[in-house]
Amino acid sequence: MNNYNFSRYAPKSSIDIGVFLCRCGGNISDTVDIEKLASSIDAKVVKDFENLCSMKCQKNIRDIILEEELDRVVIAACSPITHEKTFRNHIAPLNPYLLEIANIREHCSWVHSDKNKATEKAISLTNAAVERVQYARPLDAIVRKTKKSAAVIGGGISGITAALSLAKQGVKVHIIEDKPTVGGNMIKIGKVFSPEKLAEECSLCLFNPLINEAVQHSNIEIMTNSEIKSSERKAGNFNLLIERKPGHVNEDKCTACGNCADICPVEVPNEWNENLMTRKAIYKPFPQSVPDIYTIDDNNCIKCGKCEKVCKMNAIDIKAKGEIIPLNVGSVIIATGHKGFDLKKRPEYGYGRYDDVISQMELARIMGVNGPTDGKLLRPSNGKIPRRVVMVQCAGSRDEKPEGKRYCSKVCCMVSLKHASFIKHYYPDTEIVICYTDMRTPGMYENYFRHVQSKGIKLIRGRPGDITKKGENIVVRLEDTLLREPLEIETDMVVLSEAMEPSEGTLKVAETLNVGLTEDMFVKEKHSKIKPVATDIEGIYVCGTAQGPKDITESVSQANAAASKVSEMINGGLEVEPTIAVVDGRQCEMCGECVTACKYKAIYIHNERISVDPVACNGCGMCISKCENNAIDIMGQTDAQIFAMIEGMLKDRKEGERRILAFVDYIGYVAADNIGINRISYPESVRIIRVPSINRLMPKHILFAFENGADGIFLGEYPDEILYSSIQDKVDEFKAALMKNSIDTDRLMYYKVYAPYFRGLANKLTEFDKQVGKALDKLEAVLYKASYKDL
Repeated sequence: MNNYNFSRYAPKSSIDIGVFLCRCGGNISDTVDIEKLASSIDAKVVKDFENLCSMKCQKNIRDIILEEELDRVVIAACSPITHEKTFRNHIAPLNPYLLEIANIREHCSWVHSDKNKATEKAISLTNAAVERVQYARPLDAIVRKTKKSAAVIGGGISGITAALSLAKQGVKVHIIEDKPTVGGNMIKIGKVFSPEKLAEECSLCLFNPLINEAVQHSNIEIMTNSEIKSSERKAGNFNLLIERKPGHVNEDKCTACGNCADICPVEVPNEWNENLMTRKAIYKPFPQSVPDIYTIDDNNCIKCGKCEKVCKMNAIDIKAKGEIIPLNVGSVIIATGHKGFDLKKRPEYGYGRYDDVISQMELARIMGVNGPTDGKLLRPSNGKIPRRVVMVQCAGSRDEKPEGKRYCSKVCCMVSLKHASFIKHYYPDTEIVICYTDMRTPGMYENYFRHVQSKGIKLIRGRPGDITKKGENIVVRLEDTLLREPLEIETDMVVLSEAMEPSEGTLKVAETLNVGLTEDMFVKEKHSKIKPVATDIEGIYVCGTAQGPKDITESVSQANAAASKVSEMINGGLEVEPTIAVVDGRQCEMCGECVTACKYKAIYIHNERISVDPVACNGCGMCISKCENNAIDIMGQTDAQIFAMIEGMLKDRKEGERRILAFVDYIGYVAADNIGINRISYPESVRIIRVPSINRLMPKHILFAFENGADGIFLGEYPDEILYSSIQDKVDEFKAALMKNSIDTDRLMYYKVYAPYFRGLANKLTEFDKQVGKALDKLEAVLYKASYKDL
C-alpha cells in the first residue's frame, strides 16, 4: 500500500467528506431539485457543477480536496460503469478507492418523472454513498506477471496451433495428449473441404508439417498417453499433476520396424479406423503417427513377452510403470476436441444392425488411403462398390427426441458434400442422394455447395423416419417435405451425418480444472461475444470443438486467439481490481471449507496458511458464507460498507413510504442502467445496490435491512453456470432466515437478469413492488386483528 496525506482507518467522526453533485446539462437537474439535494446532505463540503466529468471540473474537485483537506469523496452523477474510472482520476492525490458514486441519473432522473419523488430518491442514494464511503479504505490495483509457460491439453489441430503460436513467442509449452499419438480428428477425416479452391484436400498433408514443426520446436514438449489428474491454482500459476501411462516402448530406441506387432498374437478392434479392422495389442495407430513408435495397449496385452524377445533394439519393457509428472505453468489451454454422436441411440436408422449403415467418420476412414480398404469405396457387407449411397443429415443434431442434441453441429452439411464430391470424382457411376433438414453452408461454403451440386448429387428435403433391410439392399423411408409425398429409396449404403458432442476428455478436464460447462456440456466461454476463448477461471482458455461444434478454419482461428490471450497475460502482465477476498490469519482455523467452496480455485493452502490468488479471485463472496470464524472479507465490499449502504438507503424513510432494496450483480447493474438509458420507469421505492454476487450477501445483511425499515429485498443476478446452483441455495437460506424471524417470504424475490432483457427487469421490479404492497397489507391486517383482540 502507498502512503497518502489523509487519515487512514480514522474514526468515523473525524473523516471529512466532500460531495460533488452533477447537473449533467439538465439530464439530472431537470428532474432532481439540486438545491434541495445539496441542503439535505451532511458532509463537510457539498458543491454542484454543470458537468462534473469535464476537465475543468477535474481541476475544481482536486483544488477543493486540497483546500478543504478532504479524506473521502462522493460523486452524485451518472453510472459508475460510465465514469467511475474518470472520477477516480479526478480525486488524486486521494487514493482512487476512497470514492463512492451515487447514480442519480440512470437510476433516478431518467426513470422517474415526478420531481419531488425523484429528489427524495436522489437524497437517499447520495446519503447511502456518504455512509458507505466513510468505511472505504485505500487500495491499490493488483498487477501480476504470470509464468512464461503453458499447458495445452489436447494434441489436435487446435492444440497444435495454439502450442506453435506460443512456442514461437518464446513460451514453453507442454502438449498433454491422452492418446498414443497427436493429430486428433483432423488426421482421421482424410480429406478436408476447401471452398476457395472448390476441391478436397488431404488433411494429413496440411496438418503433418505443423505436427513436425511442433515436434522439432525446442519450446514444445509433447506428452502422449498422458492425462491431467489434478490442478491447483497458486499465485497466478497452475500446479498440475500429469499421469503418464506406460507405453512400454522406449521412444529413443524404437525404430518402428513393426516386428513386435507382427508376432503379437492378440487382435482387437482398431479404434483409429472406427473398428472397421483390427490391430494388435502392440501397435502404432497409423503409419504417420507422432511420435513414430509402437505402444502396448495394457487393456488387451496378455503379457506373453513375444514382442520383447523379437525387438532387436531392446526397446520394449512390459513391466514398465507409469509416472506422475508435476507441472507448474502460467496458463492452460483446453483443446480436448469432440466425439461423434452414438448413432445406436437412433435405432430407427439401423446403425449397428445393418453393416451398410455407417457414419460419416466411418466413410472417411473407408475412403482414407491408410484406412481399412486402402481408400476404395466398398460396402462393408460384401466388399462391392455401392451403386447408390444415401446420406442422412442431422443424425442426432437438431433433434428434440430423448438423448438427441438440439443444437446444429455446423459442419455436417459440408462433410456430406465433401464426401459426395469425392465419391462422384472417383466413382461417377455411383448415385448420391442427400436427405437433409436444411442445408447450412454459410459464407464461402455456399460456392462449394453449388460446385458439388453441379456434379449431379440429388437433394431431398426430409428426415427419414425408418431405415430397414430389403434383401441385400437398404430401404430408406421418408417424406419429401417439399413435394409432400412419401418416398422409399432402395440403396446399397446409408451414411449418417452424426452430431458432434463433447469428448470424454473435455468432460474430465472441465471437472479437474473446475471450469463451467454449457447446457450441452461443452466448455463454456466467459462471454460468447467479447471473451470467446476465456473460461470462468482467469488464465484458462478454450479453443476448438471443446467449446462447441466448429470447422477446422474456425478452430484454428480460435486456437490463435487463445494463444494471443495467454501471450497477453505473460507479456503485458495482468492488472486486476483489488476487490478480492482477504483472510485474517488470526481468526482462521484452517478448516479448508473456503478452499472447497471457491469455484474459481482462487483460494488455496500454502505453507500451512490459507492464501488467495488475486488474479483468480473475483470477489464473489462464496468463501465468506462457508467461514464460520468470520475470518474472510472482501476488500471494497466489507460488511461495514454493506451495512452502511443499507443504512444510508433507508435513512430518513418517511411514514408510509415504501422502500425496496435491489441487490444486483454487474450484469444486473448494466441492465438497470439500460432501463434508465431507455427512459423506462419503475417504482420510486426501488433503490439499487451493486454487489459482486448475491453470494456476497448473508442472512445478517438481509435481516439488517428489514430491521432498518426495508419493505422488500430484490435479488438480481446473471445466472452464471458456475455460480447458479449456489445462488439458488443462498436464496433458500435467506428465505429460511425470514421464516425464522416471522417475515413474509413474499417480501424477497430472486430474478435471473440478462443485460439485453432490461425491460423484463423493469417489469419484474414493478411486479415485486406490487407483491410487497400486498404482503404489507396482509401484515397490517394481521397486526390490526391482533391489536383488536388485545383491546
